Formats: sequence, structure tokens, C-alpha cells
Amino acid sequence: MSSTTNTTTETTQLSTSPAVTDRITPLSPLEVQRGMIISIWEGAIANIHISITGAIGGSVFLSGFALLLGANTFQIGLLGALPFIGQFFQFLSAYLETRFAKRRPIVLYTALAGRLVWAFLLWLPFTGWPAAWQLNIFFIALGCSYALNGMAGNAWMSWMSDLVPANRRGSYFGWRNTIAGLSSMVSVYLAGLTLDHFRMKHAEAQGYAVIFGVAVVAAFGAALLIARQPEPPLTPRPWVGIGTFLFSPLHDSSFRRFTMLATAWALVTGIAAPFFNIYGLTTLRLDFSLLALTGIVTTTVALVFSPLVGWLMDRYGYRLVVTVCVIGTIPLPLGWVLSIPHNIVPLWLTSIFSGVFWPGVNQGLGNLLMERAPATQRGTAMAIFSLITGFGTLIASLAGGALGQMMSQTTLHLGSLTVGGLAVLFVLTMLGRMVMAGVFWRILR
Repeated sequence: MSSTTNTTTETTQLSTSPAVTDRITPLSPLEVQRGMIISIWEGAIANIHISITGAIGGSVFLSGFALLLGANTFQIGLLGALPFIGQFFQFLSAYLETRFAKRRPIVLYTALAGRLVWAFLLWLPFTGWPAAWQLNIFFIALGCSYALNGMAGNAWMSWMSDLVPANRRGSYFGWRNTIAGLSSMVSVYLAGLTLDHFRMKHAEAQGYAVIFGVAVVAAFGAALLIARQPEPPLTPRPWVGIGTFLFSPLHDSSFRRFTMLATAWALVTGIAAPFFNIYGLTTLRLDFSLLALTGIVTTTVALVFSPLVGWLMDRYGYRLVVTVCVIGTIPLPLGWVLSIPHNIVPLWLTSIFSGVFWPGVNQGLGNLLMERAPATQRGTAMAIFSLITGFGTLIASLAGGALGQMMSQTTLHLGSLTVGGLAVLFVLTMLGRMVMAGVFWRILR
């Protein structure tokens, strides 16, 4: 898919045509309510695919599949950097939204295409191709999936920003995330049990084919619901040139400051994020089902706290709630560092408190983006936000991969605590989160 820049005349005519303007009517309250309900169920179905494939934020199964194909530590870091491709392609989504004033077709077709890439990826281990070929094709196909999902995500955020009333976003997305989390919890645990069953039979590749096949089926279910969800109408806008299209949202100081804040947070968390699951599989030698169970504990706790933090944000504002939750994430990597293969009690504590504090951070950042993105260029602003923050994640993931490779044989002594290998990255992210707590409090005024 390629964009066409020579569309000034057509777009201007659309935006000034009385006939087009007359047809633009807002959704009725019943349509808004129906759209919000459909979105909750769509999130539950889509999250089956997302939680298994790691389409957003990675997953233990994505990391394990990369290891099966022969990925090393640096390539695992590259795996964490790949979502940047999707964030770059959000500009194409924003352009299409501006050009055609439609978001549902963008979300429907790009999300479905991006998720169906896994119908191809699940066959890789059975092709008989050289290992290096399989790994290269894996990264290329995954990059295409991220590109398409990035386009879908940008249009979806713009769509939901207009659909959900501003004074209900905190509580609504709290409940939506709760239902999606329940779906994730069940699907991840069953996928982990399935994969462990096939690993015991020395048929790990077949196990991945089964769970990724289920994810593909879920992609079709989510697409059917997206096709039925009402979309608030957009007023077509004239094409104003590439420079204004790309940089105008950054003239808004509130949006610009928030984007820089989120980018710094992406740098701080991204340096370690791709390596927690790898550390669990290798250093702690955990089974897939047990590692999945730690995530389920987090999801279960989040089922309670997601609606609560949503209500707190609506009641007390984002500054206090998000900053407190950022502070709460500071000690969480210690659970990994302090755990050993025969005693992962610290990791269970990390799983519990992750469910308490991470919903506040993630929901807060998402809702703040909806709030601070300039309304007249929301799609473009969200694309810029994703590109800049994604660049931060890219740099952090690559740096983390390089550092992890360099420190594989390194041991640090921090008082009575001995830290080595990937655990060094966990200490670095803790130090960064301490600094960011103060930055959040200062910026979110």
C-alpha cells in the first residue's frame, strides 16, 4: 500500500461541499452505547490473539518461538524494537484518515491482515529451510504484522477518542481492560498448558502451531465485531501539505510536553522489557505454563484494580494517580532478581503488585493521549506520539540487547546482592523509574 500526495483538489472539494456536510450527523446516544458495548467484546476476542502472539508488548510465547528459531540475546532485543515499525506506519493511517474521513475500514482491514500474518509464521518450523532463513523470514514477517497493526491502532485510538465521552473514559477503559484481561488470563494459561504438553512429547513446534492457529481464529472473530461497531463521523479536511500535516500537532505545548514525557518513560522501561520472559525461561528455568501463570496472577489482580484506577482518575485526576503508580513500579524488577529456580516467591510478589500498579500507568498514558492530542488533528498527533515514543523504545531495546550480550558473563556486587547477566538491565530500569517518578509529577500539571 502506498500513499498518494497529489490529492489537494479532491480533498478540498470534499471538505467544502454542502452536500457532504449536510450528511454528517453525530451518533445517537443509543449508537454510542452500542458501540462501546461492542468494543468491550471485541477487545475480549482480540486479546486472545494479542496475548498469545505478543502483537502488543510481546509475550512469553513470542519470545519462546524466537528462541525455537535460534534467536540470540541481541536478536531478542531486536524483537522488542520491532514494534517501532508499526509506530512509523501510523502516519500512513493518519493520512488515510484525513484523506477519506473513515476509520472503521482502516481498523478492520489492517488489523485483520496484520493478525493473519501468523497463519504463515506458524508454518516456519516445518518448512525445512535453513535456520538462518527461518529467523530472517520471521523478523521480516513480524515487521509487516507490526506495520499493519500500527496502522490499525492509530485509527482505533482516534475512533475511540470520539466514541467514548471524555468524562467516562477512565471508568469505561478500566472495565474494558478488565474484560480483556480476563480473556487474556484464560487464553495465556491454556496456551501455556498446551505448549508444555507438546514440549513433553518433544514436539514444541507443533505446540506453537496449535496456539498460533487459535490466535488466527480469534482474529476473524474480532474482525466481525469491528465491522458492526458504529463510528462517529469525521468531517473531511483539506490537505495542508506534508510539513503542516507532520509537525502542526507539536506546536501544541501540552501535547509536546506529554510526548517527551512518554518517550523518556519508553526509554527507561524499554531497556529491560524484552528480557523478563527470557530470564524466566533461561536463568530461572520456568515452564511455559508456570511463567504464564505469573502473568495470570497479574491479570487477576488487574481485574480488580483497572476499574478502581479508572474511577480514581476520573475523581482525582491523572497527575496523582499515574505518579503514584509509577512509584509503585520501581521495585517490581527486584522480584526477578531475587528469585532462584527453586524459590520464586519474590516473582509471585512482583506478579501481584504489577497488577496493582501497571494498570494505572498504562490506562493513564492512554487516556492522557486521548485528552492532549489536538482534536483537529487527532490521528496525526497520535501517529507522531507513537513514532517518537516508539523511537525511544527502539533505542532502549537495541541498547538492552547489546548490554545483555556484553554482560552475559558479568557479575555485579550491590552490597549483599549479586547481580549478573540480564539482571543488570533490571537494576538499570529500576534506577530510571526512580527518576521518572519526579518527572511525571512535574510534567502532569
